[in-house]
Parts: sequence; C-alpha cells; structure tokens
Amino acid sequence: MARSAKHDRTSVMEMLSALDLIALVAVMVIGLPHGAFDGAIAFCLGFGRSRGRMTGFLIMYLLLAGLSGLIWSVSPVFALAAFLGLTVVHFGSGDIQHLPLVWEGLRGRVLNACQIFVHGGVVTILLPVFHEQEVARLFTVLAGPNAVLLMDGLRPALIIWLLAASVYGLAGLTGRRYGPAALELAGLAAAVWILPPLAGFALYFCVVHSRRHFASIWTAMHMYVSRRAIIVSGTVLTALSWAMGAGLYASQTLSGGFSADEAFIRTVFILLAALTVPHMLLVDTMYRPTLKKIAQR
Repeated sequence: MARSAKHDRTSVMEMLSALDLIALVAVMVIGLPHGAFDGAIAFCLGFGRSRGRMTGFLIMYLLLAGLSGLIWSVSPVFALAAFLGLTVVHFGSGDIQHLPLVWEGLRGRVLNACQIFVHGGVVTILLPVFHEQEVARLFTVLAGPNAVLLMDGLRPALIIWLLAASVYGLAGLTGRRYGPAALELAGLAAAVWILPPLAGFALYFCVVHSRRHFASIWTAMHMYVSRRAIIVSGTVLTALSWAMGAGLYASQTLSGGFSADEAFIRTVFILLAALTVPHMLLVDTMYRPTLKKIAQR
C-alpha cells in the first residue's frame, strides 16, 4: 500500500507543468489574499468597537483555522470531503448574491439552493469529473490513497448538479433574468473542461470568486473603515497567511515525507481549507445576512 501511494504521488509530480506551478502561485498570491480583508469586515460588523472585541475576533479566527488544519492532519479524507462541501456552499453563495429570485416562497428557497449548488459545483463537481485521473492523483497527494474514494461520490453529485441546473434553467426561461449568469456558467464549464485542473481552479478562484468577493465588500468597508486601515489590515493578514503557508511547507519538506512539489500542492490547499472555515463563517453567516437586512430597510 505504501508503495502504491508513493507511486501515485510521483505520477502527480510528473504531470505538473509550468502552467500548474503558475496556477498554484496565483492562488497563493492573488486568490488567498481576498480573505485577508476579513479583519475589515469584522470591523464593519462591530468587532472594531473595542480593542478587546477585535483581539477576541482575531484569536477565534486563528483558532478555527488551526483546528481545521489539525483535523486535516488527523483525518485527511474527512477534511478534504468537508472542504469540498463547504466550498460548494461558499463559492455558490458568492456567485449568486447579485441574482434576483424569480420565484417566491418554497419554490424560491428551492431555486436558491439549486443556484448555490450549480454555481458552487463548477470547480468542485464538474472539474473533477472532467479530469478524473488527474484529480484523483491530486486527492492522493492531499489526503492519501483512500481519498480517491471521494471520486465515487462525485458521480452521484453530478446527477444532482444536472437536476439542479434543470430547475435553474426552468426558472431562467420563466423569468428571463439569468442570461448573464448562464453565459458565465457556460464559459466556466468550458474553461474547466479545457484547462488542466489546477489552472481551471486558479482561473475561477482568482478571476471570478476573489474578484467578485472584493468588489462586493469594498463599498461596505469604506462606509466604516478608512482606506488606510483596510490596506494595513489586509497586508498584515496576507503576510500572516503566507507565513503560515511557509511554516506548513517547511514542516512537510523537512519531515522527508513529501517532495518539494508535493509539499507545495499540500500547502496551497490545506491552507485554503483551514482558512475557509473562519472566512466562510464570517462572510456567509454574518456579513451577507447583515448586508441583506440593511438593503431591505
């Protein structure tokens, strides 16, 4: 079994290209910092009213990230599965926040869930299905040989995705208000099919998700936080996340258990997974609902 796992990891390294390396660097340099403005978001939500509250927020944020990383070290397959599930919700919620609902009541809630699943599933469901062998090898690097079992779960997830897309499409035909969203989905689906998996993920994460997130929070942040404070907090948290990544990378390469390239892949995605938990709790359960209530006043 050990030999098989080692062979699988080696085959992943052999398929890495310059484009793959550029994609990983882009995720770290362009995509990851979009969450560094969580400090400014917390200030907007009232955590900045006192130094103690802000300090408490930062401590809890880092503890949640650390706990997520610890879970990955103890149960990597579970952690990877949870990361994929959380990513569906987080990516999907971010992509549809500007979309109107053409149905109301129960139908509206079902449509909302379908929209989240369809948008969030582009890189978490379609991409792995389009590139099964490559993604299975990447999963092996991230969480060990048993992680390839997750690929079996993606096949029924694809069926659910297609059903959700059908509901979404029906609503679009009824309301005729989802044309731009449909074009975006079609373009992203084509991109993740054509591009290698790491490049496809980086394209979505950096160009679509991170850009959209930053654009949506910029105006709100300026209402409560000065430009200087936004830049300083973003710079500090970005540097802190990179320092965490450097420590994670060093710990894996020095242990001798992973090659430099394997450690790089693991560093990027384990760090993303660890930071996704507190980032998602802040953005999806606190910031967006608060912004929605303000807009409804």
